[in-house]
Amino acid sequence: MNTGVLVTMLVAMGSCEDCEYDPPEDQPVYFEYNYINHAWGYQHHGWLIDGDGYVRYFESPDSFRTADSSGYMTPEDLEYNLGQTDSIVDQVDPEELQGYIDCISGAAKGEIGESINIAADAGASVLTCYMYDQVMDAYLKVFLAQSGDWEQFNLSAEAEKLVSWLRGFNVFWLSE
Repeated sequence: MNTGVLVTMLVAMGSCEDCEYDPPEDQPVYFEYNYINHAWGYQHHGWLIDGDGYVRYFESPDSFRTADSSGYMTPEDLEYNLGQTDSIVDQVDPEELQGYIDCISGAAKGEIGESINIAADAGASVLTCYMYDQVMDAYLKVFLAQSGDWEQFNLSAEAEKLVSWLRGFNVFWLSE
């Protein structure tokens, strides 16, 4: 194969710098969008992307489990949150999903940029992904980006790729 063609194909695929995440077969959730706003009445909604690529929406869940102080969630916590969803709003092609799952480990190694105040009463839209840690037998909640009252980004190339993709699933985002 012509080297120029190979390079072009790799760039077109949006290859990640560090694509080595090999998740457990039963990982319940890979990606999450969570919007919370306490201004002018309480709002809480978002979606989770599961292992089958289903984008599962939630609106005002009874309760939603969050990561512990170390940033980890148990498999049961992720399953619980998945149970708080009430509809399927989209589905990602399995090959496309795998390409984005492969970027999770690189995103987990990213540095987090400065938090900048950009609005008031806009709430918080947060994009995250989950990476299994065998030693902890839990999932590390990996911060990708936040928009709303405060804007902040994971600075890795993999996180940037994931954020660009995830924003296509109907998220509230203030900046381009």
